[in-house]
Amino acid sequence: MKTLMEVRQAVPIYCWAERVDKKSMQILKRLARWDRLAGPIAVMPDIHFSGDVCVGTVLVTETCVLPTAIGQDLGCGMNTQRLEFDASSLRHEHLEALLARIGARIPAGRRAHKRPQELPGHLRSGNLSTPSLRHTAEWLGGRHLGTLGEGNHFVELQRDTQGRLWSTVHSGSRGLGAAIAAHHGQAARARNTLTARREPLPYFEAGGADARAFFSDLEWALEFARQNRLRMQELVVEALSELAQQPLETADRFDLPHNLITLEVHEGKRLFVHRKGAMPAQSGVRGIVPGSMGTASYIVEGRGHPASYASCSHGAGRVLSRAEAHRTIAPRDFRRRMARVVYSQAPGMEHALIEEAPQAYKDIKSVLKQQVELAKPLLRLEPLMVLKG
Repeated sequence: MKTLMEVRQAVPIYCWAERVDKKSMQILKRLARWDRLAGPIAVMPDIHFSGDVCVGTVLVTETCVLPTAIGQDLGCGMNTQRLEFDASSLRHEHLEALLARIGARIPAGRRAHKRPQELPGHLRSGNLSTPSLRHTAEWLGGRHLGTLGEGNHFVELQRDTQGRLWSTVHSGSRGLGAAIAAHHGQAARARNTLTARREPLPYFEAGGADARAFFSDLEWALEFARQNRLRMQELVVEALSELAQQPLETADRFDLPHNLITLEVHEGKRLFVHRKGAMPAQSGVRGIVPGSMGTASYIVEGRGHPASYASCSHGAGRVLSRAEAHRTIAPRDFRRRMARVVYSQAPGMEHALIEEAPQAYKDIKSVLKQQVELAKPLLRLEPLMVLKG
């Protein structure tokens, strides 16, 4: 860890990244001058530029809540499970068949279920704070449950070093989370119109009616995102069981979001911990840190490091923007890096996937080395098949 501190800063920046790009550093320094923050900013090694708060950033407050500090995809996270199946028995043609079966079950990108899925009872739309959000939930909830987002979201089958099969789902709260984020972001900006030019982020005063409504809706989004990933895992098991012609058991499942706000105690203070693209890494808690669609992922165990507010990176992190990836990565180089992984090769799909190429991401081994204080690698998982949105 290195500490970045300037005279004008209200709080220091604790950084586990070897390098921080210029745009991200400008954002971090602007935030570090803000006296509303209640402690140092923690920067994960997967940091990259993304609006007013970079991916891979942890912020803490004591008297206010920052609804826009965790991005639009509220509750986005990873669900990983081990399948009682011998990964070595899956040949290339089996993986292609699985990709087709899983893709037929899980709508990806902008697609949704034509027949709405049944929402769990505790996700009734009446629990949301406004009529507009309740209407959105009624319209989108069943259609988006069990669907995969765009961009870096994925469903992946993986093989560990012992030849066992794993599946990992990376997705979030879909259109519902985006609607909740947009509503409360707009409400916070409306509350802060007089100070917007001086404040880097809009906020709600802690304990106020706006903050209570936001947290209630955020909890709803977190649970929807969790149920969304769980439903996709069920669909993966269905597809694999159909191919194997027998029911399959699962084990070692864990689910962790990385876009969230929680009230936690750190150094004796009750703090609102805002994690954007940062995984909770409390001592002994397992999670997964993926590399890219063509490189290994690692199951890790958190170390509960106090300076990071018990957080670690949520992935390798981008080294190229999406536009830079399209501009600099040749299709033949993408295909070469993906030679051992089964992925969709539908017309036009390769062009879309260039922005998710392994070359667009940081080296996962380097990221893990940079955050050795934060999380202990336990198991390496190699990608076999990936479905992208």
